Amino acid sequence: MLSLGIDIGTSTVKLVLLKDKEIEKQWMAVHHGNPFVCLKKGLSTLELAMDTPFSLCVTGSNTEALLEQDSAIPSFGDIPAVVEGVRRLIPQVGSVIEIGSQGARFITDLQSRAPQFSVNEHCAGGTGSFFEDQMSRVGCKLEDYSSLVKQAQSVPRLSGRCAVFAKTDIIHRQQEGVSTPDILLGLCYAMIRNYKATIVRRLPVCKPVVFCGGVTCNTGVIRAVREVFGLTEEELIVPEFARYEAALGAALKASGSFTLRQLNDSLEPCKKEILAKITLHYPEVEREAVWEQVQLRYAELLSKWRTDLGGKKNFHNGVGGTYDCIAIMSYYVVCKAVTSFREIEEMEENLILPTFRKLKFVDCNKPFWRKLMYKTFVRAKSGCDKWHDYEMSVAPYETDKPIYYEFTACPAAEFAIRHGLTDIMPALCNVDYASMELLHAKLVRTTTCVDGCRCDYTICGDKDPYVKEHPEYRDENGYRRNKECSYR
Repeated sequence: MLSLGIDIGTSTVKLVLLKDKEIEKQWMAVHHGNPFVCLKKGLSTLELAMDTPFSLCVTGSNTEALLEQDSAIPSFGDIPAVVEGVRRLIPQVGSVIEIGSQGARFITDLQSRAPQFSVNEHCAGGTGSFFEDQMSRVGCKLEDYSSLVKQAQSVPRLSGRCAVFAKTDIIHRQQEGVSTPDILLGLCYAMIRNYKATIVRRLPVCKPVVFCGGVTCNTGVIRAVREVFGLTEEELIVPEFARYEAALGAALKASGSFTLRQLNDSLEPCKKEILAKITLHYPEVEREAVWEQVQLRYAELLSKWRTDLGGKKNFHNGVGGTYDCIAIMSYYVVCKAVTSFREIEEMEENLILPTFRKLKFVDCNKPFWRKLMYKTFVRAKSGCDKWHDYEMSVAPYETDKPIYYEFTACPAAEFAIRHGLTDIMPALCNVDYASMELLHAKLVRTTTCVDGCRCDYTICGDKDPYVKEHPEYRDENGYRRNKECSYR
């Protein structure tokens, strides 16, 4: 019997595969902001046949996107998963110190029916990212931390409560001639003192204490935990699978029956969306053949087009991006007789809008969010410049005017023009309006790259009088548009 636990955290993806409740395989990698891509890579290492059944459970701070793609996947809370995993590793555990890249937790009184816990707040002073920041300041690689702290001769006093204060202290200690190994060990102690003061606080420290999370690879931190908490070698336990405790806990709570084929489909939202529409329009005996035709058409169209868009590395190629648009166009070509304009529009919305729904707290009527959105567009332009796909320009920010930027080249539009698919482009472009509306913003657009020389974006809050001056309409091709805007 196989059980798979998946922990999708802030910076890493971890997998634990159990066979008859014993650990068969474990895998971990940094996802660099692309957890789906990372997870697919991890699944490929399990050496399971695509249709081999296994039970499944997911946990971690970044599981929501996966659950949106397949709501049938069982999930387990972060803290219960940690408790379950640690109890399996160390049954007699009294407390857990868990420190990851962005999160830090203290769980105690685990031998009772109602363990107590505390977590860090927004500051990263008590987490692994604190070390990453400080290592860059002293010009060292993070992976060298443990070897360097072994050379330390003393523990200088440093601040671990705030990265800004730590930077100041590091500069002062360097000026005093304190060695880099001593400074790095001092940071370990500073972080753990901060962890004890701000997270543990007055909670009881029940022994033995299990230390887990990504920071356990740092020997300086282990030493600091032992001394700051006054623990003996026997009282502080760092288990063999200390970095996999949550994934293990999830695996122990796994349920249902899943396959790698099913899970991979869930990690490809566009594929899932197309298959759902094929299922809607065709009898079961025809579906596989239709899906095969869509894939062949996709490959055929791409073979005659650009191959320099950066693959998954290019952020424009994410969910609902350039290649997903081409996949939807391929579906449209094959299934034109049964599909509709609104259905194509809906497919792109289903891909794009979930991300924006997570940002419902954003209000572009407020100066803070409007300025932040402007900075996002500036970063997007740097991506365009890097990948040479979209040609983008952004107007300078002015507090009393809407944000303005434009594209003078769009790969999706270029593709549609080349292959005679411009009739379906409005269904793919209109989602820009819907996405802005979820941010309490309004898009004012008068032309697109398909039917003009540019795609213009004027963005303001949905309460801005500017919106009333440029009413929206649908043109004869189905584009959502606005009357000519005067701002440039």
